[in-house]
Amino acid sequence: MRNALIFDDNKILAELVQMKVEALFRKYDLEFEVDRMSRLSQLEACDKTYQLAFMDIVLPEQDGIDITRQWKNSGRFEEVVFVSAYDDKVFASFDTNPLYFVRKTNLDEDLEQAIISYKRKISATQVIVPEGAKYHVWDVNEIMYLVSRNHYIDVYMANGNKPLIRGKMDDIEKILQDYNFVRVQVSYLVNLKYVDAVKSQMIRLKNGETFRISPKYREKVASRMEAGW
Repeated sequence: MRNALIFDDNKILAELVQMKVEALFRKYDLEFEVDRMSRLSQLEACDKTYQLAFMDIVLPEQDGIDITRQWKNSGRFEEVVFVSAYDDKVFASFDTNPLYFVRKTNLDEDLEQAIISYKRKISATQVIVPEGAKYHVWDVNEIMYLVSRNHYIDVYMANGNKPLIRGKMDDIEKILQDYNFVRVQVSYLVNLKYVDAVKSQMIRLKNGETFRISPKYREKVASRMEAGW
């Protein structure tokens, strides 16, 4: 289950956006749990990662663009849709790489186009992972890292889920080799999207977890760093 956030200090408008967004999620077969917030303190007290955030720009406490910069840099926001009555703000938001800009004066049409854009984007990052006679379909952007133990693999997801599958890490690595994953140990495969820092022998994720880089993989990790991951 993905997480979505509606952030707007206008309670009535926020409720309206939530109602419309939830209807569009059902229409386009997207599973989201939707939260609604109006104050920065609520956001700071929350430990969730939001795969999709609908952010107002003009807020009483802090500019929504500045909030987005901070939360995207920390890895807590993945995709952001700005929802604003101020069309001139669209240019100021470009450096945050928003998914879409929704005009409050054209809410229905713009919200639907934003959801369509999101659906297209995640479809390009979905992978099929076989497990015996069945298979799993995952968005690679939601996979933080994988850990193998015996003949099983724990898949650590950004939303806190941890699916367990039967398989070999070598096979999973081949499936994910084009999606910015790197092996740091025989048993550990890490998504570089979630890496905060790398030293010669350690790798730290944005959530604070650290893993040792075994000598066998240090050169490969270093080459990925030099290539800009």
